[in-house]
Amino acid sequence: MRKELQNLLELLSTEEYHTAEELSEHLGISQKTVRTRLRELSDEGKAYGVSVSSRARYGYLLCEEQEGGVHRLLETADAGLPDNTESRTEYLLVYLLNHKEYTKIEDLCTFLCVSRSTLQSSIRETENILQKYGLSLDRRPNYGICAKGNEFDIRRCIGECLFRENMSGIGAKIYSEDEKRTLAAWIFELAEKYRITLSVSVYEDLVTQLYVAAKRIRNGSSIEFAEHDSREKYQREYQFAEELAERIGQWQQIQYTESEIRYIVIYLAGSRMVGGMDEERDNFIIREEFDRLVVEMLDLIYEEYGIEMRSDFNLRMALNQHMVPFDIRIRYQIRIANPILDQIQKNYIFGYTLAKRGMTVLEKHYGCRIPEEETGYFAMLFVYALEQKYNEPEKVRILIVCGAGRASSRLLKYKYEKEFGEYLKKVYVCGLHELAGFDFDKVEYVFTTVPISTRVPKPIVEVGQFLGTEDIVKVRSVLRRGQMDFLDDYYRKEQFFPEIEGGNREEVIQNICRKIREQRVLPDDFEEAVLKRETLAQTDFGNFVAMPHPYRIITEETFVYVAVLKKEIIWSSYPVRVVFLMSVSAEEDKNLSKFYEVTTSLFLQKEMLERIAEERSFDVMMQMLRKLYYMEKE
Repeated sequence: MRKELQNLLELLSTEEYHTAEELSEHLGISQKTVRTRLRELSDEGKAYGVSVSSRARYGYLLCEEQEGGVHRLLETADAGLPDNTESRTEYLLVYLLNHKEYTKIEDLCTFLCVSRSTLQSSIRETENILQKYGLSLDRRPNYGICAKGNEFDIRRCIGECLFRENMSGIGAKIYSEDEKRTLAAWIFELAEKYRITLSVSVYEDLVTQLYVAAKRIRNGSSIEFAEHDSREKYQREYQFAEELAERIGQWQQIQYTESEIRYIVIYLAGSRMVGGMDEERDNFIIREEFDRLVVEMLDLIYEEYGIEMRSDFNLRMALNQHMVPFDIRIRYQIRIANPILDQIQKNYIFGYTLAKRGMTVLEKHYGCRIPEEETGYFAMLFVYALEQKYNEPEKVRILIVCGAGRASSRLLKYKYEKEFGEYLKKVYVCGLHELAGFDFDKVEYVFTTVPISTRVPKPIVEVGQFLGTEDIVKVRSVLRRGQMDFLDDYYRKEQFFPEIEGGNREEVIQNICRKIREQRVLPDDFEEAVLKRETLAQTDFGNFVAMPHPYRIITEETFVYVAVLKKEIIWSSYPVRVVFLMSVSAEEDKNLSKFYEVTTSLFLQKEMLERIAEERSFDVMMQMLRKLYYMEKE
């Protein structure tokens, strides 16, 4: 019972009327709220034979239809029994998962002091939770209800549902935080002893599940496995499990079977994260099944996004290693936490997109949906591989034309190398009289301290002789802008469509393809390939943007067309106003990953996308993209 109803109950009497005004003054609430609470109290008191009656000009009186009803209602209020659907659902979960016998609904109603109709809503919610773990709520006439299912699933349900917060009532009596702390200390000690690395979040989940297992064994509920993994395969885990089982057995007065020891091994082996493979272990042996799945993922990513990572041995090895604990978690439906999932999705959207696409291979193989937490860990591996492969700093070659002597030229070259070394690959120096004989294919830019009257086939930037503050800002700006020139290879003004019609995504894609064909030749099945990709997974990202593309490499050139819709439409899951239609070729493109990173970064900027949609301007879009790239480089 809520505290406010308890206070109201204590003020009322079975012998004397109290007006709403009196109750309002005592409780410090309005008379209207008092009347509402009185109706709630009357409804809650029905199970105890208690009601609230009213009489004009007299007020309100407690009516006791069953002897001792008011006393029992007051006792219940003090006892802190569940008083809403959520707390009753938690109570039912704890009770049903820890009792093998059938329980009559009438007995539950009497104990919880609620009507059958009130309890039914909690029973339905409890049944929904059980079903998520492959469990069921069995109903038998004249017997009652009972939770049924595999012991492995029952333990998962208890561990994941009932330890999210401190439990009340029966839960607090069955599970002890002090006991959990003792077990946690032992697990920490043995993990160090057997050199098993666990992240903080995984460590907490492991403690919870092994504690639940111990309590279930003591309760007479054991687990059985038809087969057993080779001990050589998980030697450390078995040593850990056997020593832990011996300690818990003496502590809780229980006996661990071989299957229960394997249960510990399964959770321990499945708790390894990215980078969790111990270097001291024997040589890692790639399993053919896992490597085939890894290759399928990398092939799919290349075919769809043109990102070549199939020959990246380090990535392939890392993915194979990660597949070992991942396989255990998926097969036994062990959920793990990923405390940095939000950061991965926000800061590494392209890496997460690649991982999400790769997960379709694993979902087909395992026949189930891969949780986002798992996708996030795979994304970390892809992000690292992308940064290793594509994020080497790009440096340019420049020529400095100097009107002073050779000594001054050397000094100026030294200043440029010291100030702008992060941007420079090679610095050439020559005098004005030597310019005619210089091979301009060697450089990308020409910086000069003197006016140049002859034709030079490279961009010229005039600077001062002594490289002052203004010159430094100018040179740095040019070199940075030069690094952003790759955006011009993808985004072109003629490929920006400010007004595209369409009532749905199919019509929009059709109309964009029609406009593209006015500029270039497309394969006959291009539109079909784009629409097929839409059926495989959504391409809308939220923030009013979508990025449709063919499901495989289909064009000889890489290109992107941007369309602003005349009218907002629902694409797949989200409303869309701006569409980036992308197609990649099979040719190696060193800037493709940077293009994806900058473009997908734009997809996270709702205000920028809204401005592009409102102003329908190519120049505004390029300004936004360059700003994002500049921010990333900073």
